[in-house]
Amino acid sequence: MNKKLKIAIISSKGGVGKSTISMQLITPYLFERNNKEVVHHYEFDDENSDSSSFGASYLSKRHQVNVASPLLREVLPEIFAKDESICLDIGANKTTMTLIEALYSSGMINFLDLVVIPILDGEQDGINASFIYSVLKGYRKDMKFLFVLNRVKDIDYVKYQFENYFGDVRGIFTSIHSVSDNLFPEDKEKYVLMPDAEIIKYSRRFGLTIYEMAKQNRDFIKELKNSYNDISKEEEMKLLSFKNYVSKSAKAYEKDILQTAFSKIDAILEGGEHA
Repeated sequence: MNKKLKIAIISSKGGVGKSTISMQLITPYLFERNNKEVVHHYEFDDENSDSSSFGASYLSKRHQVNVASPLLREVLPEIFAKDESICLDIGANKTTMTLIEALYSSGMINFLDLVVIPILDGEQDGINASFIYSVLKGYRKDMKFLFVLNRVKDIDYVKYQFENYFGDVRGIFTSIHSVSDNLFPEDKEKYVLMPDAEIIKYSRRFGLTIYEMAKQNRDFIKELKNSYNDISKEEEMKLLSFKNYVSKSAKAYEKDILQTAFSKIDAILEGGEHA
């Protein structure tokens, strides 16, 4: 994939994991699909800078953009004109509509390759996701979407957890609101799962993405064996044991969750049958 993709993560509701998804899923996707070139991550949020938690990450160069600037409509074309992969992490509440209106009025909405809408399992999450989808679809009929069902507790029972997305799968509360009720047919299956996992928390503590941690080639078991008979190295052994656990967890999450999501995004962008 040679095209420098432009992907935005948008939700009008705070606390749904926009920055986590932008750094843990979209930035690694752009990095891997574009010959491992640095991704430019633009955070549009005057109140928070969540991407700073990943200060040790080499995948992206992070930029903070002043949303309140009267020159925002001029800033956006400057960003989009650059020959680089970009991830736009757009803040919630008033910031959301400010950015959407600026994207529309500047014409840059037509150059977004994908809009990612994170969603948790609350009813208000479904309402907000449906609203953002409807607004963007109204501005651009051919917009490509991906919904990320975040903090999934159990993959086998995801439809029961996310009734606000799939609808009332039990058939009891027939009037329950669901995102899928409001989607165009071509967008109904365009979702991926981000299961809740300890490795997400630990990756922030290390200042790296799960993707980066999974790619480390350090052999912690070999180092543990070398320290095993040395009592003075008890603390070192504890640390190595923990790092081995973190490494294994990161590799499993990257293989089972991230790569599956990468393939889904590929299919959406390429217009494949199984998107």
